[in-house]
Amino acid sequence: MRFSPLFVLIIVILAAFVTALAALGAYIGVRQIVLQSPIELPPPPQFGAPTATPVPLQESTPTAALQAQPTAVDSAPESPAEGSAIPVWTDPKRLTILLLGVDQRPNETGPFRTDTIIVLSLDPIRKSAAMLSIPRDVWVKIPDISPPLSPNRINAANFIGDQLNYPPDGGGPKLAVRTVEALLGIPIHRYVLINFEAFRTVIDALGEVTVCPTERIFDDQYPDYETYGVITVEFQPGCQALDSTRLLQYARVRHNAGDDFGRALRQQEVIRAVRERALSLGGVAALIGKAGAIWNSLAENIRTDLTFEEILALANLAQEITDIKSAVLTIRREGEGGQLLYSTLPSGEQVLSPIAEEVFALVVRLFDSGTGAPSGSPIAAENARLYVENGALVDGLAARTRDRLINEGFNVVEIGTLKSDFPYPKTEIHVYTGKMETARYLAQVLGLDGTAIRIETDAPVGIDIKLIVGQDLAGGN
Repeated sequence: MRFSPLFVLIIVILAAFVTALAALGAYIGVRQIVLQSPIELPPPPQFGAPTATPVPLQESTPTAALQAQPTAVDSAPESPAEGSAIPVWTDPKRLTILLLGVDQRPNETGPFRTDTIIVLSLDPIRKSAAMLSIPRDVWVKIPDISPPLSPNRINAANFIGDQLNYPPDGGGPKLAVRTVEALLGIPIHRYVLINFEAFRTVIDALGEVTVCPTERIFDDQYPDYETYGVITVEFQPGCQALDSTRLLQYARVRHNAGDDFGRALRQQEVIRAVRERALSLGGVAALIGKAGAIWNSLAENIRTDLTFEEILALANLAQEITDIKSAVLTIRREGEGGQLLYSTLPSGEQVLSPIAEEVFALVVRLFDSGTGAPSGSPIAAENARLYVENGALVDGLAARTRDRLINEGFNVVEIGTLKSDFPYPKTEIHVYTGKMETARYLAQVLGLDGTAIRIETDAPVGIDIKLIVGQDLAGGN
């Protein structure tokens, strides 16, 4: 099992939002360590310092530094003077950020898979936030990538994007963003991709962080980062303050600790704990004068399209957050909810298949990203344009289905027949433009479960949803 460096993400985003990546009193010593022993990272397109120029949310592009050699420590942006005005986040719209952690050991070069994937969403108006952890083995289609690379595990998107340098405006992180957008059906505005080394710098600077495991955790096969061997780690139940080494182990342990799902919950626990630790030490106002220097000490290990000023502004905003919701995509079990099913590939490998309907239902509850429950018909507000395709190759099937759906209130704008000699055995609902209320209602009307719904890209002109009617429905139309 390889290391999953989630806490770097935690610190750089939530702790950064709250404290502008504050290193507090220990900062000077930590910075000297970083300057004397810089972390050697792979050549571009890996990590680098951000630009200091603010970029409007609607127009932001990856910073130039991310496409060049990492910027030297003394060339990073200067901090505002202590006591000066802190940048303010003025955009009222919800901001969603993809946090990615790569499994990079010393002297390793990329590309890397992202074994930590967390979607963080901030609502500036409601002063609320939400987190969703996505297990690395979720089996998804990678947008614009052909077989055999797609479909693939979701943690491969960053690897593929950097390997192919696609898309050219961001490579791996941008392809990961597109992949997660397709899975969840929501827009993602920014990304932060980070490796493991920044963790020790920031946690050592913040000081011990308190977590509260509810049961004993024991793993005698914990993979040691430095020796590539295994060691034994153990945590007793109860609240305890952990230094950077132990906190890293708490986040990383998975055997006999809930595997990837339990680890995801502990990651979210530590996000909250780090935020509280940072707030208790003074917040942005107390540390604004050190923010630039702290950023310098971390910038070599970060790849992001957030600017320095945006991070300060988000730090300011995050201090006002009063409500943080969280969830993890989990396995559906008998009598319990869940959004994933175990599946076995032809190779014998086990992956996690998403149940689209359940995924989108969770997203709406967590991020409040849907249109809400409209009055009257649940599809009236979206007015989605449907294309009905005869996938069963049964004469007249598309026309009969169109008539039925129009009677149910759907906006069917076109019909056609599948151009293939092989019929679809099962009906599929392809969603191109995120109109999930309509897709879910369509599945309900047709008696289908959520596995029939699929998120797709490259929408046909003028079409929001394509219904491919398979042999399973041919006899009922």
